[in-house]
Amino acid sequence: MKDPKITKAVGINKDGYCSGGVDIEIPSQNLHLDPRSKTSIRGRSYIAQGDNVEVRGTKRMLASKSKKATWY
Repeated sequence: MKDPKITKAVGINKDGYCSGGVDIEIPSQNLHLDPRSKTSIRGRSYIAQGDNVEVRGTKRMLASKSKKATWY
């Protein structure tokens, strides 16, 4: 039997949490600067705008309905 494609050794680290496994890349969330934090002296906040995609309806779809969706 061949070895599985695990990039790091799987086990438990000194804190008791699982370690190792496969690294998964998280997609960007289309972050924009919060307009209220532009003048803040404490720091800057970012708001996720989401990703816009075209969607298809099941069976018939009204022409007046939006065919775009935003995924966060």
